[in-house]
Amino acid sequence: MKKTVLTWTRKILKCILLPFAQVLGLRRLLELIAEIAEGEKSFLTYHDRPLPAASVSTLSDGLRESPSLAIVIQGPILHINGFTLETVKIYQRHFAGSRIILSTWDDESSPVIRQFEELGVMVIQNKKPLYAGESNINMQIVSTQSGMLKAKEFGVERALKTRTDQRMYAPDLADFFHNLTETFPLKGHWPKQRSRIVGCSLNSFKYRMYGLSDMLIYGDIDDMLLYWDIGLDERIFNEQQRIQAAASLGNFSRWRICEVYLATEFLKKIGREPKWSLADSWSVFADHFCVVDKEQLDLFWPKYNHREYRWLRYDEHVSTRELCFREWLNLYANLKNKKVPENVLDIPSTLEGKNP
Repeated sequence: MKKTVLTWTRKILKCILLPFAQVLGLRRLLELIAEIAEGEKSFLTYHDRPLPAASVSTLSDGLRESPSLAIVIQGPILHINGFTLETVKIYQRHFAGSRIILSTWDDESSPVIRQFEELGVMVIQNKKPLYAGESNINMQIVSTQSGMLKAKEFGVERALKTRTDQRMYAPDLADFFHNLTETFPLKGHWPKQRSRIVGCSLNSFKYRMYGLSDMLIYGDIDDMLLYWDIGLDERIFNEQQRIQAAASLGNFSRWRICEVYLATEFLKKIGREPKWSLADSWSVFADHFCVVDKEQLDLFWPKYNHREYRWLRYDEHVSTRELCFREWLNLYANLKNKKVPENVLDIPSTLEGKNP
């Protein structure tokens, strides 16, 4: 019922607004809508991004030398507006000289696959796992793992994992990611991890223990293989287990789904057993990971990013407070000066199933 109402609301609003957009121009119409919607207690802003790759003319700086890079784009191809195909074209411009690997599924049509192959993209068509897992985690593991193995075959030094339904618009990102790992080396002695792993603020939450977002991850190719060479999560949860997990942020983290499952399995592989405290989680971020703001990448996710700052709130709203670069740098530089609020882990979680 709710979806039907939303569908008809979109159609009606489109019929009403389209003539105004044609007369005033889209940007002026958006400015007027923002002004009207603001009211007395809030400001409303907007940002428009080019849809086709042909409208993106920015270039990355030329470099005399840089580590070889593979970009693994995993997941089902997003066909609407040719989103994934146009994304590849932008990446070929911004990541010139890098290998692009599309790791998708064996049910994609041959004509669609040929479009990517004609651009020089390496396409892998994976067989879907029998059980997709919680929030499709097994789908992500299968497609990312095969993409990373192919990247290793190409002999690249670094790899960047991203999704078919997301797009980074910013140039100079290969240089940016590499410089982050060079500027912030690993803390401590961890022979099985070669360099710091870089993740994104989108869905990395400050008070979700060990919850580095799995949407976009960059690092040394051997670290990426270690991170994604992982057994499928075959657990099936009942309603009572879900209720128990949502009872607190601590419970939600210890549920070990998706991002937390991936990160904690990686930590075990490198010889660091999670202690399941907020202090230890922050220490892990300071020692092993780096978190960059999605705004630094100009990352767009059409599923949710029409609300530009999906999780940003101006009330306390602890559950969904993202771990941004500012917060991560404070942990990296001066974690010992932090008063760690372990009691926050007792607060009920609002992460599961919430899309504010």
